[in-house]
Amino acid sequence: MTNSPLESLKEIDGKWYYFHKNFKKGEKKGLAYLKFRIQRPLIKFHSKVYNFFNPKTPWLCPSAIEFLKIFLQKEMNGVEFGSGRSTYFFASRSKFVVSVEHHKGWHSKVTKQLLKEGITNVDYKLIEKEAAKDIKSTPAFYADFNINEESFSYRSDYYNYFNALSEYENDFFDYILIDGRARPESLFTSIPKLKSGGLLILDNSERKRYSIVFDKLQQWETHNCTSGLTDTTFWVKP
Repeated sequence: MTNSPLESLKEIDGKWYYFHKNFKKGEKKGLAYLKFRIQRPLIKFHSKVYNFFNPKTPWLCPSAIEFLKIFLQKEMNGVEFGSGRSTYFFASRSKFVVSVEHHKGWHSKVTKQLLKEGITNVDYKLIEKEAAKDIKSTPAFYADFNINEESFSYRSDYYNYFNALSEYENDFFDYILIDGRARPESLFTSIPKLKSGGLLILDNSERKRYSIVFDKLQQWETHNCTSGLTDTTFWVKP
């Protein structure tokens, strides 16, 4: 691998058999939209074929998964917000993984699967949605990233969720995947826990609410992958 992990990602993502455009973006009417509706089943079929042959992988863009297969190393510590197939994927390729889940039933199901697979290196946290808290001050990341309440309103009902890593030291993790609830909040709050040179990953990054992340991380090295319908974006922490 080169000095920057994203160079390897760009090489993989540049293969002809991966999509390089999100077809869902753009016009929502007229001929462009009709063309998209025709293309959509074919794009979805592409992802289904990949998932069929890669059953124990995260629900990320295919090129992103192929990159992670070579990036992840047994000595790494990682985090995922949102659990499932990704939990097994990361745990089997890492030293230690923190997995944060908000849904009790899903947490129970994944817990049983981890026991069945003999996975023991996961700190699997269930942090459910709570009634909105009456918090007098905004989360610390507002000051850290110069965010104001007019431009971004955080999810107070997921306050404990996006603070799930508070017990861990800063610069502890080699990678962090944001793929659960309150994603901008989870991402910004988790950044101090990520090592310099570590990977920050945001799935479904094309969503409008997540645009603040791109705005605040403009100085970070980045690369975007797409499945043709959804995006997965990577950043390297300076």
